[in-house]
Amino acid sequence: MIKLKSLLFEQEERKIHPLVSNWENEKAQKYASILIEKYGEPKVKGKKMLLWEDLELIDEETYEYKVKKIDKVYIIDESIPHSFPADHIDYVYSTLKIPQIQAKDGVSTIKPELVGKFAGVTGSIIIDGLKGEATARCGDLVANDVTLNFVLDSINGKVEPTKDEYGDRILSLKKEVKEDLRKWFKQKWVNIGKKDKDGKHPPCGTSGKKRGYAKCVPKSKAAGMSKKQKASATRRKRAAQNKAGRGGTSNLKGGGKKPIRVSTKPKK
Repeated sequence: MIKLKSLLFEQEERKIHPLVSNWENEKAQKYASILIEKYGEPKVKGKKMLLWEDLELIDEETYEYKVKKIDKVYIIDESIPHSFPADHIDYVYSTLKIPQIQAKDGVSTIKPELVGKFAGVTGSIIIDGLKGEATARCGDLVANDVTLNFVLDSINGKVEPTKDEYGDRILSLKKEVKEDLRKWFKQKWVNIGKKDKDGKHPPCGTSGKKRGYAKCVPKSKAAGMSKKQKASATRRKRAAQNKAGRGGTSNLKGGGKKPIRVSTKPKK
C-alpha cells in the first residue's frame, strides 16, 4: 500500500522544541519543531496548538510554494488518519483568505454546490463562506500548498473539483521532485557567489570552508547575468539562509541542512 510519506518531503531529524515537548502525537511534535526552527516561535502558543499569522513561506529544496504568503498556519497535537489519495496523518493547517469568496452583507457568496464538491473530494478542505477563507489540512505545508492551489483553480474555473484532479496533483509531487533532481544533475551548475583563481565561478558543491552560502545557477544562466545581478542574487540567498538559521557551510552554524530556494530576480 502506498504511503503519502513516501511522496512528500522527508524532513531531517530535529531536536524536539520545548514548546511541544509534552505533545502526544510524535509526527506533529517533530513537524512543529521543524516549523519553529524555520519560521521562529509562533504568535499563539497553546498547550496543544501553535499558530503563526501572515507567514511568508520559505521554499523547500525541491519545491517552490505557489501561495507565497499564508494568513494562518497552525499545527495541533492530533493525529487524524486520512486515506486519500494515500494513507497519511493530518495535523497541520494552512488558512488563506480568498477575495473571490468574500461574504457580502453577512451572506456567503461561494456556491453551495462547489463546497459540496470540495467535501466530496477530500475531508482536508475546509471552506468558511462567512470569513471567505479556505483551509487545507495535511501532514506538511507542501501538501497544503498543493491543496490550496487546487481550491483556487476550482474557484476560478480552471479545473473541475474532482477526486481524480486532486489525487493526480498530490501523487505527482514525487514525480516532479525526481524530475527536478534529474534535471539538476544533467545541467552544469556554478556558484555565482564565488570565483576561483582563474576568475571563473566554481561548480556547486565546492564552496570550501569560507563563510557564506552558495548561490547556484546553471552555467548557461550565469553567463547571461551581470555582475550586479549576481551580487544581488547572492545577497538575497544568504539573507534567506540566515533568516532560517541555515547560514554558513558544513563546519559552521546551519551547515549540512537543506538550502533555501531564492529566485535570481528580486521581488518587485
